Amino acid sequence: MVYPPALLSPTDLDGRGLRIGIIIARYNWHITGAMLALAQETLVGLGVASEDVHVVGVPGSFELATMAQAVLAHDHYDALICFGCVMKGATRHDVVVSDAAAQGIQQVALSAGIPIVFGVMCAENQQQAEERVDRGRECAQTAVEMVQTIRNLKHKIDQQES
Repeated sequence: MVYPPALLSPTDLDGRGLRIGIIIARYNWHITGAMLALAQETLVGLGVASEDVHVVGVPGSFELATMAQAVLAHDHYDALICFGCVMKGATRHDVVVSDAAAQGIQQVALSAGIPIVFGVMCAENQQQAEERVDRGRECAQTAVEMVQTIRNLKHKIDQQES
């Protein structure tokens, strides 16, 4: 398989020594909990020590950004993963919540300067959400890849300046 130049192969991902924070919405727990289990399994499989994966729960997806900011103010993490599940309902509430979560998480990531992986699933229904639970594994891989890529970039810049 051929990978684009900036993309690491899953076999090249190395999470040894990383501290990863996971913030998870309890709303739609049957979905977010399954995503969490896959993410934890994947992170450990990539070499992240289980004691270096810290999980914090929040009521729903709307609260993810606030907690991400609070967590980063009190502790150091190489990356965060935010998990939530917003399903379409009879009103536009799902749009408001998912947009607020996306914008808030992105704002915290840019302010903090660390990768925060957006693992908020926006689904039309229960079946669609269940079919996308594997996103938990992808989010874990993305967190490790982003940390590695940023470190590699910094290393290249440091070498050029030397």
